[in-house]
Amino acid sequence: MNQPDKHRQRIADIFSSDALHQHQIDAAQKTYSAFNNDVRAVVTAAEMQAGKSGIALALCCFQRLNLSDTDICDRKQLKDTLYLVTMPDTALRNQAEDDLKLAKNVVVSNFVNFEKALEADFKGNPPKLIIIDECHYGSNVSGIRYSSVFDYLEQENDTCKVVFISATPFGALYGAETEYQEALEICTEAEEEHNDELLHESQQAANDALRDSILRRDFGTRLVFHKTSDEYYGVREMLLNGRLKHLDDNCRNFLIDSDQRLSFMNQFKQHEGMGWSLVRVPAGNAMDAKQLFISQGIEEHNIFILGNSLSGVPEDELSTIDRFKKEFEDAQLFGDKLVAITVAGCRAGINFGAMMKNNLISTWDSTVASVAAVVQANVGRACGYHDNNTSMHYTNSNAAEAYGAILDYLERTCSDQAASDFEGLKEFFDDICQEYQVNGLDVGLTIKYKRRRPIGDVETYATDSYVAVPAKLLDHEFDFNLFTQDKHMLAAITILREEFTKKGAPSVKGNRAMRGKKKNWIKAQWVNGDSYDNREKAGVDGPQKDRTIMLTDMLNNKEFVEFNRVVAPGSGELSENKLITATVFSIYNISRRKVIKTMMTEHDVWDMCDHFNIAHDDTMFILYKRGEYDIDKTLAKKEHNKLPEKTGDLRDESQFSMKQ
Repeated sequence: MNQPDKHRQRIADIFSSDALHQHQIDAAQKTYSAFNNDVRAVVTAAEMQAGKSGIALALCCFQRLNLSDTDICDRKQLKDTLYLVTMPDTALRNQAEDDLKLAKNVVVSNFVNFEKALEADFKGNPPKLIIIDECHYGSNVSGIRYSSVFDYLEQENDTCKVVFISATPFGALYGAETEYQEALEICTEAEEEHNDELLHESQQAANDALRDSILRRDFGTRLVFHKTSDEYYGVREMLLNGRLKHLDDNCRNFLIDSDQRLSFMNQFKQHEGMGWSLVRVPAGNAMDAKQLFISQGIEEHNIFILGNSLSGVPEDELSTIDRFKKEFEDAQLFGDKLVAITVAGCRAGINFGAMMKNNLISTWDSTVASVAAVVQANVGRACGYHDNNTSMHYTNSNAAEAYGAILDYLERTCSDQAASDFEGLKEFFDDICQEYQVNGLDVGLTIKYKRRRPIGDVETYATDSYVAVPAKLLDHEFDFNLFTQDKHMLAAITILREEFTKKGAPSVKGNRAMRGKKKNWIKAQWVNGDSYDNREKAGVDGPQKDRTIMLTDMLNNKEFVEFNRVVAPGSGELSENKLITATVFSIYNISRRKVIKTMMTEHDVWDMCDHFNIAHDDTMFILYKRGEYDIDKTLAKKEHNKLPEKTGDLRDESQFSMKQ
């Protein structure tokens, strides 16, 4: 019977089947719900191996459910969703077709065949939804460009929606913008040098970059973060369990003897029962790595080099991923231990499955490029829904920690609802790169020049202590010695109180400038209703409420807290010039931004008072005191600033193609 209820029930059956988990349905629902008259594009960020294919399947279902009763019964309108694989890889396309086979309304294709798919499968019925998988590839100069898709959406199908899905969508969000800014800088240089040819080329590059950005202003792009279930084991869980070991420039090369390599080898040899390890080495080193394993007593028939046409590797030495999976199944029967060797540039974006993840012993990754290049490779293959929390991963832990911090931020800001503050997100990403000293965020980014961002606030100090006090703005005789006997803390409290009461009673202000030599040793952060708990505009450490609780908890636990981090200097400020930093929660601070909540409520301030076990007030101060000078961190920052100001043609090494 061709009845709408029958068609909708088939979709309900998919939602209730084993093909989907509730967290995938929830993510798809949040993504689809973000669409409205002003929003035609949504970026969905999901962790490595967290079930992006399930989210895509659920999105296809939601699209079909959105049809009217008449349209859902019209066979000519069955195909209404186009799923595009960014890489021209038949294995990935076949995998996607298998993942989405339950959704009868989807057509799977890739960017190479984008226009052919439109002509062949959507005759007279253009797609209503386009899903683009692994969108982080979209910023590479020799890779995928989104201008053709957006040209189609703008010029030929102005009602179609688009979803971009990736575990690391940063380059797709900002890669084109970065290229645009770099091109403008080259334009300026060309004008100064009166180089007309370079000027023309750079102007064209700037225009092309704008066309390739997925942040089209007229599409009202939103960002949604997929929050995994408790069973998920990912990068943050690896960090928490101490399963990541850092590889720096001195030990990253697997062919060079090091304590890390010794630890890796010992774990492999001592592992009881069946298992396997994954090693990623620079292109051209695969055969040398295999010989190293043989010299360590590993049987040659248990060592596999994965890839096609690899430099320096005879064809008969190569293995496909499918063949390796079959060898793994056979090895389980005999309790053998296997080694898989890949090279930088070899596609690692494959799901090895729960069984292989549960038997993974260790991974080694020589990647030195971006955050995404690290987490999309070996560490990412080990993520997912499995029970193996004992495998050890040797990698660039700076990049892994940066990724963990990004996930924390995205979870705080856009896991419950879609976010739109991409400028604030870009500032956060820039801070992450600087804080964790990583080269960049994303895979696929190729730009003419990459300018190093110098660290201006290099002189580094520890945080000595903190104190929380009610401001008591109307009590001129209040004795703050009840809270602290530190003369600098007491002096800072007096100055802060005077900022509120210059004209007698406290008044509401958008900003309070601490001017004058008698005050410039204090840094004050005036918390209003917007900065108090608005996660969308939060900085690296979250909104001021969360940030303050986190920093003070760290100090309570005797953890090291960099005073520069507390100060968060700006506009030429230096932490070395500040002795006291104060965070001021008050009903008298107001945001000048056009937001719903501009001022803190009295109950907001009381909540902070309760947390620090002080009397309720309409204003309270958290004061931090500068501690000892940290010479090691200072020198590390100075060394960072000695790096070249800019390098030519920065390319990410990890495109995950099967040829090298």
